[in-house]
Amino acid sequence: MTYTNFFRSALRTLGTFTLLGVMATPSAHAQSQSINGTIRGTVTDPSGAPIAGVNVVVKNLDTGFTRELTSDTSGGYLAPSLPIGTYSVTATSSSFAPFIQSGIHVDAGSDLTVNEALKVGSVATEVQVTGDAPIIETTRVDLGRTISEAEVQNLPLTSRNPYNFILFQPGVSGHPNAENGIPRTVNTNGLVDRVQYQLDGMVDTETDRYGLRLFAISDSYVQQVQTVSNAFNAEFGNTAGIIYNVITPQGTNQLHGMAQYIWRPKAASSCPMLQNCDPTSSIYKAKPDLHVDDFVGRAGGPVVKDRLFLFGAYEKLKRANPQAITVTSANQAALIAAGVAASDFNTAPQVQRAQWVNVRGDWTINKSNQAFIRYNYFRNDYPFNTNVGGLYLQSAASDFRDRAHILGAQLITTFSPVVLNEFRGSWPYRNQAHISGPLTGAGPMVTISSVVNGFGGTNGAGDKFQEKIPSFNDNVTWVHGKHSFKFGTGFQKNLDTQLADVYTQYTFSSITQYLSAKNGTSPHVYSSVAASIGRPGAAYHSIFFSFFAQDTWQIAKNLTANYGVRYDQYRAPDGLASAPLTQTQSFHTPKGNFAPRVGFAYTPMPGTVVRVSGGMYYEATPTNSWYTPLYNNGLVGTGSYIASVANSSTTEAQGAANPCLPAFPNTPSAISTSCIAAQSVTALNPNFKNGYTWNANAQVAQQLGKNDSLTMGYVLTQGRNLAFLRNSNLKYSGLGALADGRLIYSSTPSAATRIDSRFNNITLIDVGSNSSYNALVASYEHRLSAGLTVAANYTWSHAISNTPEGYTYEFSTPVEDTDNPKRDRANSGINRPNSFTLSTDYVPQTHFANKYVNGVFTNNRFSILGNFSSGDAQTITTGTKLNGDSLATSRPLFVGRNTVRTPGIAQVDMRYTRTFATLWERVRPQILVESNNLFNRSNVTTINTTATTNAAGVITTAPSLLPTSSVLESRILQFGAKIEF
Repeated sequence: MTYTNFFRSALRTLGTFTLLGVMATPSAHAQSQSINGTIRGTVTDPSGAPIAGVNVVVKNLDTGFTRELTSDTSGGYLAPSLPIGTYSVTATSSSFAPFIQSGIHVDAGSDLTVNEALKVGSVATEVQVTGDAPIIETTRVDLGRTISEAEVQNLPLTSRNPYNFILFQPGVSGHPNAENGIPRTVNTNGLVDRVQYQLDGMVDTETDRYGLRLFAISDSYVQQVQTVSNAFNAEFGNTAGIIYNVITPQGTNQLHGMAQYIWRPKAASSCPMLQNCDPTSSIYKAKPDLHVDDFVGRAGGPVVKDRLFLFGAYEKLKRANPQAITVTSANQAALIAAGVAASDFNTAPQVQRAQWVNVRGDWTINKSNQAFIRYNYFRNDYPFNTNVGGLYLQSAASDFRDRAHILGAQLITTFSPVVLNEFRGSWPYRNQAHISGPLTGAGPMVTISSVVNGFGGTNGAGDKFQEKIPSFNDNVTWVHGKHSFKFGTGFQKNLDTQLADVYTQYTFSSITQYLSAKNGTSPHVYSSVAASIGRPGAAYHSIFFSFFAQDTWQIAKNLTANYGVRYDQYRAPDGLASAPLTQTQSFHTPKGNFAPRVGFAYTPMPGTVVRVSGGMYYEATPTNSWYTPLYNNGLVGTGSYIASVANSSTTEAQGAANPCLPAFPNTPSAISTSCIAAQSVTALNPNFKNGYTWNANAQVAQQLGKNDSLTMGYVLTQGRNLAFLRNSNLKYSGLGALADGRLIYSSTPSAATRIDSRFNNITLIDVGSNSSYNALVASYEHRLSAGLTVAANYTWSHAISNTPEGYTYEFSTPVEDTDNPKRDRANSGINRPNSFTLSTDYVPQTHFANKYVNGVFTNNRFSILGNFSSGDAQTITTGTKLNGDSLATSRPLFVGRNTVRTPGIAQVDMRYTRTFATLWERVRPQILVESNNLFNRSNVTTINTTATTNAAGVITTAPSLLPTSSVLESRILQFGAKIEF
């Protein structure tokens, strides 16, 4: 699809969705409060009695937007779905002085209580109060927080990746990503990487696996981040984990913006972890040049005051990450003598170049209608992205190219003070691929065992992931007495195309053998050849839709209930009618996904809130549950059919006589099926059911002061019907069992050793795994005052899972014992008993009589992130397949899963910002320096867990448990200059 056709199609769809939203009957999808907030309260007289019929005006002081309400017979008023910003609330009634409270900050998802106590008087005796709503939200039942704009724009972020803020919310632990991807090994309610990513309450979640964002974002267009980690209402769905919702800025009545440049020179980076950068060392490896240049600009303002606003942002990032080649000098000389270019051994110039664009227009059409439309663009060009460094030469590398276009729109219609409709529609489109670069060889790829992993061509080009998700959600809010009803529906169509790499790869046992084939002496003598036959991949479409109904009921002044039910259906695509496996000819769609939820918030005394909630949460089906069987279907010339032929020939005559062996360097277009060993395929359980959890939590929130609160709680998550992988094609043939009870299977496929003799292994995507998560959570918040903002979260938790979870980004491994999956029951791979995170933003408020001293000690900003946790769970394995199951990772006898752990993680990041002056009352030139891993701690995330065993599985040499790698970085410094206005 061309970009022009994409835009035309997207605009047509958005227009249709908008019309549907305006015409909608009372219905709603999940995100009515995901981008907006609510102000509610009670109006009373001097005696504390409620006043009915009071005119209440809620006004956004940034944009002039107003909503007029009338208090009910109990004096109550409710203003839902308010755009985020700073508000005032004005209450007027005859015989009483008007009361105005301003400075009320409405954040995404907030539900604020602003009570108005009127005094007897006239219009001339107006009462004005400046102050925020109470820090404790008395009607909230979920667990989460909102990260403010001041935090987002000032906290240290050397990665330039706002998704890393996901770690700084209650009950979550994991590792930040050094680039633009998702955080790693995230514990989300005891599940792996269960994150529902959103942008303005709209789709930003890749559907193929759990926990992947669909497109990268820039912090240049992040105003707030709303996170909800447990017990969200029926309006939220598609995950049993957490919701991470990024809110983009809008223009206001005042022109505002920022221009920024960030620079990282080579000298500002420490030697990478586990690398020796000492030139005198025998294992010396030069420190890479991790240079960064980053330009950011953003601006917003009015087109028509109080009516039409525009905001735009742009970021351009250049980030170097060179990977040195480590082929030995002797092997390098021999390969050059064999005709490999000397330049092929140079360090690959791996430099990422990414760009982001955001344009948003907001329009107050009239008093009853508000709308915005937003466009985002992302591009990422990353040469030498795959097969780079180490034993790969430059000619084996492939480049990465990523593009995304996103359209989003919202329309809020107020039919009356008690009936409101909210519609959102979006069309994100992403297209990523690995392609041959200018230095990639024409092929085939050559591998020489223990010498070089690849040169001459690549096996890492040709793959593609393309996903378009036209989607909408619509809801209606109806306020009736003490009830606030919401009804809604949501729809998304997932249009997916995935292609796999196309390649031919020859493997040789030695340089001598390669030379003999290259010069034509023995072109049929090599260890093996592997070639793609046909065009590997699949295109498929799926549909997700949902309905929900819920009620927030103010049972009493100090007691609120929220209850509702949600229905989700994840409709499968068509199967492959010609597939050899009947399971792949059609797919089952579960239709019983009803999820009830209930929560209570009780205020026993002012400043104290007790929250109890629980419910059922269904998981969206990872679309790779369908794609993998379609792709890995076993048909010749389709899907993932890879012809891999082992070669036992020792002479050219033997090899040439074998019709199964192509002559090097030929690329075969077809190989007889008689030459190829039985293929391995993938199948989905025909009785597939969506995984779900029962979540429950209890919290006590205590206001410690006007701007301080402490919340302590307990979280329980019970996972059911979770997906896992196992080899379903093994047939026991009498080979006995290991001492721990694991049956031993033959590695040679035949009718006697395989249930379906047409195939070797069948990876079954099965369901029925369970998990259990218990956590104690403590959260402290200091709301901005005296220049200080603090959020601190501590979690003690224990996560257990029956099996490794299927289709997560990091842990999708088959169970060890296909006959007894519960043998894998153990601590989960994301089980971190202790986790503590801290985010602090501080601008000291100092005042000295001497203007020079005052100038030194004012206008300084200190921003700190701290991430401390137990190390990562690791599994002791053995390099041999003890029971003959080639899919499973074998553990030694009587060794459980995840029984060892890496050292604890302790990382502190910091940014210092200096404002030189304030010019023309609003222009602030600044400089900044920020550090990742300020104390340069070696935070290792992987250790050596491979044990040596005998044939029976008894450990003969224990694993060293020495550090091997880390997804985290050594200390990095970055410098910047910025102008805010």
